[in-house]
Amino acid sequence: MKIYKRTIVRLFFAIEIMVFVGVYLFGGNGVQHLRRLKDENQKLKNEVVHLQIETKLVEQQIASWQADDFYKEKIAREKLQMAKKGDEIYFIEQ
Repeated sequence: MKIYKRTIVRLFFAIEIMVFVGVYLFGGNGVQHLRRLKDENQKLKNEVVHLQIETKLVEQQIASWQADDFYKEKIAREKLQMAKKGDEIYFIEQ
């Protein structure tokens, strides 16, 4: 009878260890979940750095736009395809 109880306790203990390891590795807050969160955190940090760089570029463009009349004219001519009075306009068909 003691051997039977000891075997049941050992079996129960082994099952408990397997459940613990399963929950520890694959549970809702397990190691796998923490790795995914760490990867997502790194991606978000990279995106923040990229957006900070992009913000600085836009701020520089705004500063150029406000300070430099030549820059305004350049944008108007190149991107908006505008011309001054008296400019000759040529259309090139391709």
